[in-house]
Amino acid sequence: MYGPGDLRLEEVPRPEPGPGDVLVQVEGALTDGTDLKAFRRGHPILLGELPSPFGHEFCGIDVATGRRVVAANSAAGDERGGALELLNGAYAEYVLVPERIASVNLLPVPPGLAAEVAAMVEPLACCLRGVERAEVEQGDRVAVLGAGPIGLMLSACVTDAGGTAEVVGGRPERREVVPAFGGVTGDGEGADVVIEAAGTEAAWQRALELVRPGGTVLYFTGREAGAELAVDAHRLHYEELTLRGAFHHAPRHVRTALVFLASGAYPWERLVTHRVGLEGVAALLADPPRDYLKAAVIP
Repeated sequence: MYGPGDLRLEEVPRPEPGPGDVLVQVEGALTDGTDLKAFRRGHPILLGELPSPFGHEFCGIDVATGRRVVAANSAAGDERGGALELLNGAYAEYVLVPERIASVNLLPVPPGLAAEVAAMVEPLACCLRGVERAEVEQGDRVAVLGAGPIGLMLSACVTDAGGTAEVVGGRPERREVVPAFGGVTGDGEGADVVIEAAGTEAAWQRALELVRPGGTVLYFTGREAGAELAVDAHRLHYEELTLRGAFHHAPRHVRTALVFLASGAYPWERLVTHRVGLEGVAALLADPPRDYLKAAVIP
């Protein structure tokens, strides 16, 4: 990645692992909304110094041992807003997982779990942390704004936490998938908890309008630096609203996510709607098809 809209396929030397590092031959990687956002406008945290390797959701073979593995894209715990060192480079034939990540967030893939499903461990871990941050409780009515892959994963996580996930918005073809991930569709008015998962200014604002007095708004998706949110101070104070952000994951969320994927509780494979080779990633991100959710990138 050289900059917004400038993603190039290049020949580079195979990475050489140092002590504790793990070299992984990529079976399959996945595109996601964060990569799409980074492709279109850059990203303040994900990419770091440019040019940068790209892609962070993957499953592959540990070259040294032959075992199938997945890795999260950091070694982070609960960062409290601290700096992150993130792993990129999943859109490649090989990716080097540094020791700091391999020691805590490199996990063996359960037998029989498809590579494209196992590779969802990182975004699902983020969703589990988001639902944890929102403090969803048994019986809560939870509005999820957005019906993309993250909105559908959040729906599954909310349902497993005992809440009722009500997905708001989204294209008709995406809304049709909501019941398969434990949710229903609706308008979200007066929800106990509202989780913003669309990443737009309108969705951030709408989340505040939907939540009931005394409720919680969880902002899951990021916006560009300097973006502002207009808050009705009267509601915030007199209705005792709680506003929270959720970013990233801790190792416990990564481990739980892998078990969740392996359980087969939800049809995770339905989130993968397209398949491309390395040479097709830039074109896909530049003009995603209407029915696109996630794409498997096969080296």
